[in-house]
Amino acid sequence: MKDFRQTSVPDAATLDTLPYREAIDRVATIRAQVVRVALDVSLIVGSETSDAGLADEVAGLAETIRRAAAVVSGDDVFPDLPEPLSHWIAARSEPLKQERRVIMAVAESTTALSEQLAQGETISAEDLARYVANGKTAVFAAVTAVITHLWEGIESGRAAHLAAAAESARNLEASLDRLDRIGRYVRSMSINASVEASRAGEAGKGLTIIAHEFKTLAEEVQQLIVTARTDIRDISVE
Repeated sequence: MKDFRQTSVPDAATLDTLPYREAIDRVATIRAQVVRVALDVSLIVGSETSDAGLADEVAGLAETIRRAAAVVSGDDVFPDLPEPLSHWIAARSEPLKQERRVIMAVAESTTALSEQLAQGETISAEDLARYVANGKTAVFAAVTAVITHLWEGIESGRAAHLAAAAESARNLEASLDRLDRIGRYVRSMSINASVEASRAGEAGKGLTIIAHEFKTLAEEVQQLIVTARTDIRDISVE
C-alpha cells in the first residue's frame, strides 16, 4: 500500500470530482453500525433459539466496521472508491491518535462478538452491556471527532486554494494594468505618427501606414484587456 503520509490535502478541483462525502459517510456510519450490532446481539442473546440470519448480519456489520476503522488507521482502503480517498482519510486522521485507538478497539470487539456467535458461544449480558455503553459514549465521540476533522480539512484545503487563485487573479490584474498603459502609449504614438505623416504630405505616406498599424495594435490590446478582465470577474463570481 502507498504511504498515506505522503498524501496531500486535495485541491478544489479534485474535490469536485472525487466522492469525498461517500467516503466520510462510511466512517460516520460506524456509530449506527455499532448500535445495530448491539441490537442484533441482544435479540440473539434473548432468544431461546439461534438465528442464523441475525448472526450473518452481525458478521457483515463487523466486516464493514473493521474496514472503515482500518481505513482510518491507514491499514486498508475502500476497494470501490478511488484509493487516494482512503489515504487522505488516514493522513487527516493521524493526529487523532486516541480516537483512532477507540475506533480500532470497537472494530476488534465487534469482530470478537461475531466470532463468538459463529462458534455458538454464549455472550454474557455484562459483555453486551459494556459494548453498548462503549458505543454510546467513547465510540460515538471518537467517530464524531474524526469526521469533523475530515470536513474541516476539506474546507481549509478549499479555502487555501481559493486564496491562491485570488492572489493569481490580483497578479494578473496588475499585469493587465501594465499592458493597459502600454496600449495607451502605443495609441498615443499612432496619433503622433498620423500628425507627422499629414505634415510630411506625399513623403509621409509610409508613416501613415505605420500609424495605422500602431492604431490597430492599440485597439487589439485594449480589446484583449477588456476580455481578460471580464474572464477574471466571471471566475471570481464562480
